[in-house]
Amino acid sequence: MDENTIPALVEKLCRSLSNGKSSETSKEYEAKYKLALQLLSSQQLSLHNHETEFSIVQNIKKLLGSKERYQDARKFDELYTRLTSSSILKNRKAVLELMYYLAQTPASAATEPVIRHSFTLPSLTTTIVKTPKNTEVPYCPLASATSQKKTAAQSTLYGHSDVSNHILLREILYAFQGIQGQVFQWDATHENLQLKSTVKLPKALRQMVLSLVELGWLFHKVQKYCESPKTESTCGLAARAFAAALQEELSEYYRLLAVLQSQMEVHTIRSGDTVGVETQGLTFQRLLVWTKEPKARMKLLAALVEACHGQRGGALASVIHSFVLQGNATLKTVVLKILVQVCRPLYEMLMLWTFEGELRDPYGEFFIGVNLAVDPGSLWNDKYYERSAMVPNFFTQEQGHQVATTGKSICFLREICLDKSPIPGMNQIRRTAEERSESLLSLDWESIEEAYSTASQYLLQVLLDRYHIKLHLCALRQYLLLGQGDFVNHLMKLVEPELDKPATTRMSRLLASILDKCIRCTNSQYDDADVLKRLDVRISEPSQGDSGWDVFSLDYKVDGPLGTILTPEVKTRYETLFYALWRSKRMEWIMSKLRHQQLTEGRQLRGLLEVQGVLHQAQLLLSEMIHFAQEMSHYLSFEVVACAWEQLSIALRSSKTMDQLLTAHEHFLQTVTSRALLDEESKDIRDHLRGIHEAMLQFSQIQERLFSSAILEVEKRQGKSKSTIETFLPSIKAKLCAISASYQNFVQTFLFMLSSHSDPNLQGLGVRLDFNECYQRKDSRLSMSLTYFHRRMTTLSVPSLLH
Repeated sequence: MDENTIPALVEKLCRSLSNGKSSETSKEYEAKYKLALQLLSSQQLSLHNHETEFSIVQNIKKLLGSKERYQDARKFDELYTRLTSSSILKNRKAVLELMYYLAQTPASAATEPVIRHSFTLPSLTTTIVKTPKNTEVPYCPLASATSQKKTAAQSTLYGHSDVSNHILLREILYAFQGIQGQVFQWDATHENLQLKSTVKLPKALRQMVLSLVELGWLFHKVQKYCESPKTESTCGLAARAFAAALQEELSEYYRLLAVLQSQMEVHTIRSGDTVGVETQGLTFQRLLVWTKEPKARMKLLAALVEACHGQRGGALASVIHSFVLQGNATLKTVVLKILVQVCRPLYEMLMLWTFEGELRDPYGEFFIGVNLAVDPGSLWNDKYYERSAMVPNFFTQEQGHQVATTGKSICFLREICLDKSPIPGMNQIRRTAEERSESLLSLDWESIEEAYSTASQYLLQVLLDRYHIKLHLCALRQYLLLGQGDFVNHLMKLVEPELDKPATTRMSRLLASILDKCIRCTNSQYDDADVLKRLDVRISEPSQGDSGWDVFSLDYKVDGPLGTILTPEVKTRYETLFYALWRSKRMEWIMSKLRHQQLTEGRQLRGLLEVQGVLHQAQLLLSEMIHFAQEMSHYLSFEVVACAWEQLSIALRSSKTMDQLLTAHEHFLQTVTSRALLDEESKDIRDHLRGIHEAMLQFSQIQERLFSSAILEVEKRQGKSKSTIETFLPSIKAKLCAISASYQNFVQTFLFMLSSHSDPNLQGLGVRLDFNECYQRKDSRLSMSLTYFHRRMTTLSVPSLLH
């Protein structure tokens, strides 16, 4: 025997503890040596070991003190102090625990069975019994003399049986393997073994036999799952790993059956005149006791098979993990062993996705899915997605999101940013994660979180420094949200002649040239060249009766990483915002032109006394409209867009991940949309605002007709021609009164709806629009206190006002 092997070292230790050469010392040595080997081969010894080294030392001292061995206790304390200062012995705690266990265990315990396999095997160690003539007879420690008497009286206990005990035990062992024979037959309906109708057994024996045969039914259920055809395309890698783990458990079960089969022999020894001693290695009672724990284990495997039927991937791991939460430590260990094997393919997928951004999941088992039909520009939002059904239940939602985002960040860098270089520090994080974790259950989440943070920050740095995302967002605010004042005013002046034409006129190229001219004539010429190259004109599909104002908008071309932020859906929202802001700017522009017309052309009409009353009425109405248009334009430009942009700028500076950047931009769009009366809640208010704008456009047409007709009348009177003032003045006056009344009604209802809106910014807008309480004096509803009850009532009464 090699002197460095574990048995040899244990033998030396036991000999040193058993000094002397007497027979009693030799027996003590053999008992301790057997017990030591059984303890070292036991798997259950460490399952319940929760004591510290200090507590073990104290227990040893207490044990020596209880036996009044005080001198030995002091000597042990000195030796332990020398041992702690030495680095020779590495497993100091385990050695102390072994010594303490040997000291408090009686020598008779060496013959007790020790669990060494997955399925509990019976202790079949034999000893020698001396007959009167010193004949050595193999003797099982479980078969005592009293048990032999009980075996002899077995027929009396159970009653008459058509089948001998030996044959029945043999058939039961066959049934443990799902094999039918002389006693049992297979029931295809219930898929189990039943006693044949021709076999007559006593009731007590029958119940015991049926209880034993249940193990065979459980075995058949597990074996059927293992032997069912499984391919990766139908069940996936995790299910195949589950079947392989079950097959390993069945291999241990086969070992149990082999041992039980070896105990089927009945040994009868006769020698001369010596009475023969009959020992039977297997009885019904022993078989019932020995198969108790294997039966519980097989029940667990059968329950796993039933619960996992049809499951795959992460869902399969979740089902198996639910069986871990139980009080039986042995069965819990079995489930954990199976779960580790099932999670091995998922663990490899997770590591590959997290650190390389590669999704190697051909059978759809991972909790990250991919949509290959998605446009590359929608990679971040639509290509990769989380499948909640495949997320293992021992993952939190945040952990699953971190894994998904980390791999998605790497894919985005490779495919969209065209950055193939390794992320700084990621390789070291991967090595640390692989060293600290061996399976999905022991995953090092600190390393995963570090990888998530590293990949996200590197991606954000690339977007901000290399692709200038913030610069492009600022360009969207300046041009599509009309934040560049000189550019907007000059553009409106240049495009007005073209946009007054019907929308069916082809004007794209002409408007594009006007846009270039506007850029060269304003401060926009100093903007970044990449920004100006992306700015373009967009003409929407016209409807019948539309003018150029209804189809014209500015466009901002995007590609690469910028397309992730400005998706087609986001660009549509920017287009909607542009139409609302452009229409408000246009109303302010038209009102400014009408005021200029009244101041310049009105001088020519001072001598025309007939129109002075109508002109005065037009001036009053125009003053109201100018105030409304300017307040609305100021509100949209400064209180809506500018304030929301300031919040977006702060969020961009504090963003650490791509998702945070997208969330900040989404919040910016939602804020602008809701405060600009473009959300669903403000639909009725938006309709009234459109009615006010239509009244302004109608007033513009009436004033144009009034001044053109009045100037023509002045020229006729100077030429002493016939006056035609009576032909146009009454109709203009009537239309002006009608528009004034319509405008007043729209504004009053608009203010009333603003006062009952949930957004305090819109309530403040209503106060500024009626700063001198002019409309409040005309409508008593506007003077009511905005209590909670009043707001509830107004939300119910506003729809009725529209009819």
